[in-house]
Amino acid sequence: MLRSRPARAIVLLALGLAAAQVNAGLSEAEQAGRRLFEQGIGASGESPQAQVGGGGLTLPASTLPCANCHGPDGRGRPEGGVTPPDIRWSELVKPYGHVHENRRRHGPFDAGSFRIAVTEGLDPAGNRLDPAMPRYLLSARDLEHLQAYLAHLQARAAPGVTDDAVRIGTLLPLRGPLAAAGKSVRALLEAQFETVNAAGGVFGRRLELAVAEYLGDDARSLANLERLLDDDHGVFALISPFAAGFEQQLTDLAKAHQVPVVAPVVIERDKRPAANTHVFHLLSGGAELASVLAGYCTDPLGLAGAEIGLLRPAGPAGDIALAQVRHHLAAQGVEGTAEAVFRPGLSTPDAVVASLREQGVKAVVLLGGGLDPLAIAQAADRLGWYPELLVPGPFASQGIMALPAGFASKVFVAYPSLPGDRSRPAWADFAGLMSRAGIDGGPQPTLVAGYAGVKLLVEGLKRAGRELSQETMLTSLETVQDFQSGLLPPLSYNTTRRIGALGGYVVSVDLERHVYRPIGAWRRLD
Repeated sequence: MLRSRPARAIVLLALGLAAAQVNAGLSEAEQAGRRLFEQGIGASGESPQAQVGGGGLTLPASTLPCANCHGPDGRGRPEGGVTPPDIRWSELVKPYGHVHENRRRHGPFDAGSFRIAVTEGLDPAGNRLDPAMPRYLLSARDLEHLQAYLAHLQARAAPGVTDDAVRIGTLLPLRGPLAAAGKSVRALLEAQFETVNAAGGVFGRRLELAVAEYLGDDARSLANLERLLDDDHGVFALISPFAAGFEQQLTDLAKAHQVPVVAPVVIERDKRPAANTHVFHLLSGGAELASVLAGYCTDPLGLAGAEIGLLRPAGPAGDIALAQVRHHLAAQGVEGTAEAVFRPGLSTPDAVVASLREQGVKAVVLLGGGLDPLAIAQAADRLGWYPELLVPGPFASQGIMALPAGFASKVFVAYPSLPGDRSRPAWADFAGLMSRAGIDGGPQPTLVAGYAGVKLLVEGLKRAGRELSQETMLTSLETVQDFQSGLLPPLSYNTTRRIGALGGYVVSVDLERHVYRPIGAWRRLD
């Protein structure tokens, strides 16, 4: 949720203007054609009829708009075993005609044969089109509008893409207490882009970085990012944006502008169904790491469900984390965990600890922010009770090293990544890049994620091919499986999965020496 009415107003205004900005520069006929192509709404303001299959089933065209199968860019995308063709006008009128996957051949289209194809389902050679192609009962005016828009699509370039460059945006703090971190990330991204460009770029296009400034305020930062997305040059994708505290607003903005985003870590999981279609996170956040720790309780700690206490903060974030942990435990056949909720101002650490102790808990997993591990441990110490205490990395304050001595060898933290083997070639590449960028120190986990993010971005661009569109980029990222970025666990995505390295490492806390000690390999969440 936005934290202020002005902030909400800015985001709603931004989303409301998105459609108008897409129409900018279109003629009236092209705008009408776009509405028909994408929404199935004709010039009359109503939806024409569409006939489907050989049985004469008739449906409104609004349920079967052209863009559903051929994509917003008209290039077509495989779906359900069918590969719709590219219907940009420049493709339809190619003088040498077409040969389709099923060996159907025909010559080029013109205005007359286009009308027959759309309304009667026949190609220029008189062959039947694929049965999946509806036949639309369009007026002559609607056909003219549709043809005008298809002609526009042939020249429409993806935002931020020219013949020799792809412009990639980001949002970083460049002033204030976070400026050093922001400047380090910027220097790293620029140096990595230079490396890609020196090797010929991606299909001959160089990568260019454009930076919007994070200003320490959600609304103003979003407004800055909005201006970057809407400027004359455009932005094709976003890399490593700083969006702590307003991730949901970033996902809405990315979706409204159709901008793919490669982001580092999930901070706050979006509970809205199918809300995040455009943001590809590299690493797990608190809720996923809590699931890793809960799994650690069963293997190797060997605890049964009722012996595992799940302590969550009141509110949506705690509810989401609890549901996720339950889901992952159930997948392992573990049911019936003990649970407690901490309500600031109403609960006390002593009360929630006493409740968990009474339930026979042997391990406590913290499920969210606002739960101070030190306060929980001190309350347990006052009862002389020392269960295993498991804390996701984002919620592990520095005070965790000051826990009572009774918790020695009983404290575990989960992180989405750990410093890798510095003898590996990938680490040498990263260190060399840091040196060339003039970065001495800085937030290493953030820089590692930025480095891996560019690797994933370039992989997506290569898979999308020379004919770039934001839709093909999204589809390309969804095909990534077990991608080796060099410094992170393998990254995998699909049509619903938007966390690449879904899992984490478990480390123990050495309270005597004040150090973390890794335990075993990366633990994957399936």
